[in-house]
Amino acid sequence: MKVNFTSLRPAVYLDRSTSALFRLCTAFLLYVCFGLLAQYAYADTAGADLQDPVQGGVWLIPEGGTRTDALLLETDVNIHVSGMITRATVTQRFRNTSNDWAEGIYVFPLPDNAAVDHFSLHAGGRILEGQIQERAQAKRNYQSARNEGKHASLVEQQRANVFTTSLANIAPGEELRIIIEYQQTLEYKDGSYRLRFPMVVGPRYQAATVSASPDDEDTDISTLVSDTKTNPVHLQVTLDAGVPLAKLDSTYHAINIRQIETDRYSIALSQGQVYADRDFELVWRPELDHQPQTVVFSENHGDYQYALLSILPPDLQLLGQTLLPREVIFILDVSGSMSGTPIKQARASLIQALSRLKPEDRFNIIWFNDRTERLYPQAVPAKRESIQQASVVINSLAANGGTVMLPALALALSEQPGMSHVRQIVFLTDGNVDNERELFGLIKQQLGENRLFTVGIGSAPNSYFMRKAARAGRGTFTHIGDIDEVQQKTDLLLQKLEAPALVNIDLEIDGVAIEVFPDPVPDLYLGDSLAVLVRGKQIDDLATVYANYGDSIWQQQITLSNQVNHPGIHTTWARSKIASLLEQAHDAGTETAREAIRKEIVQTAIDHHLVSRHTSLVAVDVTPVNSSGTLHTEKIKTNLPHGWKAGEQQPAGPQLLLAQLNLPQTATSAFLHVMIASMLFALAMLFWSWKKLL
Repeated sequence: MKVNFTSLRPAVYLDRSTSALFRLCTAFLLYVCFGLLAQYAYADTAGADLQDPVQGGVWLIPEGGTRTDALLLETDVNIHVSGMITRATVTQRFRNTSNDWAEGIYVFPLPDNAAVDHFSLHAGGRILEGQIQERAQAKRNYQSARNEGKHASLVEQQRANVFTTSLANIAPGEELRIIIEYQQTLEYKDGSYRLRFPMVVGPRYQAATVSASPDDEDTDISTLVSDTKTNPVHLQVTLDAGVPLAKLDSTYHAINIRQIETDRYSIALSQGQVYADRDFELVWRPELDHQPQTVVFSENHGDYQYALLSILPPDLQLLGQTLLPREVIFILDVSGSMSGTPIKQARASLIQALSRLKPEDRFNIIWFNDRTERLYPQAVPAKRESIQQASVVINSLAANGGTVMLPALALALSEQPGMSHVRQIVFLTDGNVDNERELFGLIKQQLGENRLFTVGIGSAPNSYFMRKAARAGRGTFTHIGDIDEVQQKTDLLLQKLEAPALVNIDLEIDGVAIEVFPDPVPDLYLGDSLAVLVRGKQIDDLATVYANYGDSIWQQQITLSNQVNHPGIHTTWARSKIASLLEQAHDAGTETAREAIRKEIVQTAIDHHLVSRHTSLVAVDVTPVNSSGTLHTEKIKTNLPHGWKAGEQQPAGPQLLLAQLNLPQTATSAFLHVMIASMLFALAMLFWSWKKLL
């Protein structure tokens, strides 16, 4: 029997226009459903990140439903400099402007060689001293106190130069203070001392190739960028130079200088306060008759003697060696984070560097963002025609795309110098990536006889990466933070490149259980000093420094009997030891070896009361203050680094957070893929409905 399907249709029929309207509504509803489904899928994968204090934080939502920034932050910085040793106190003041109990999370930078050894929480008229604990235990204690409604604070190290402060149970209208102290050793470089205090963590590009290191924990350092200026900073420096000065100035901020005594100065910001969007740098140069010579600082701590040796070699040019021609490979970062002022500085610096090359030298240029390209298949002689051609190409380069450094660096290191040339690699970048460990590993494996020099571009470069990459590459690090500095600092760098270094430096010192850092001692260049940290149960009174200079041997004897006692040398030594142990852990082949190194790091940090990758400082009150049972978490916003342009950057961080400032993202997210698919589906439905109407 045949079935008449027409007879099975519903009795109610829609006219032509009603049917089209029905299809249009259906298409719209499908689009909304797909959008909600995509949003749910994205939230399912990213939601955990936004809840995690290190990765995002939950915004405080008032009754009206509008997102607000409930926690306000101000920072006071007091720095005391004695010779080449710095002691700094950083006070972070958090104020809760909402009607809810709050937890604040703040990501902030410190100098990459800062030894953080003390912190305290000031709450409710009480001072709670931070205790050093193994990282996991410190976090558990903090979270337990937070859940119990107690005042608590936690200071953790995320990178060598990036830290987080967590502060729990801030009452409505309450202001709490965190005081952090650290010690730092300054470098004498290019004839000057430079004190640098970083103020902002630039958004980092998350490389697709990065893999977790065995000792990685909460390594995400993404930041929420404010659309208005935030975090005013008050900064005061007391400088005991110890010698008359030929120069004292701030590179990027206006300052007031007051001379207290002959060699003692008080420095403050002229404006009283500045917003934290660029690094502060203070520079002073001793008079010519008072250049630093060999000086030794010492301290007894526990069963050990500690010493800091600062050595300034003679003018190496006077030793009269014949210099080989050079092959210079320039690597230029043209990723999105270099847009605006940084790329202008980098282009000007690179063109200035090309102008200093001699005809017998060779050069090539590599540039990178998502892709790596080079000007010539191999290095070419530095003739006028090739330099002019290179300058045209350099001026045409624009900053956009992701910061994929690894292929560019691997390309530069893929060749070794021949007998006829000295091969030098000059790397111009802001260094804002999060796969530092992978890059350090590449440098260690492929450096050979190359030398790597890094040039940090912009107001807030990743100085930890730049400095350590240069140290691993047996070169130097130069920071160019202002367009007006390009010529001067590029000239200084090129003078180093043109003058050979002291290489294969060795320190001969006798005693019991001697440990020396850095190990090995890095190369030394014209106008720089050498700082070496020593620990031993007994240290002899005489040390000798040996080095190769060309085909000759340079040496200098140091008398340790005229030591200057200075507290805190042991923390500086411990900071260097921990950094060395972390490098060993990265190269360790077995889990057993890594665990043994981790335990040594923990013990070293606890012995010297230091924040490290595996230890944190935690302060917990004993009395609960929050009985409401509610606590909202907020991640404190930071400023975009000075000179960066919103909408043109290529930093790292959760895609949702980048979208808040319209910062272009490196890769298309899964959320966007689903949204595009749903829109195409909706368009297809619309097209079908329109076709039916025709």
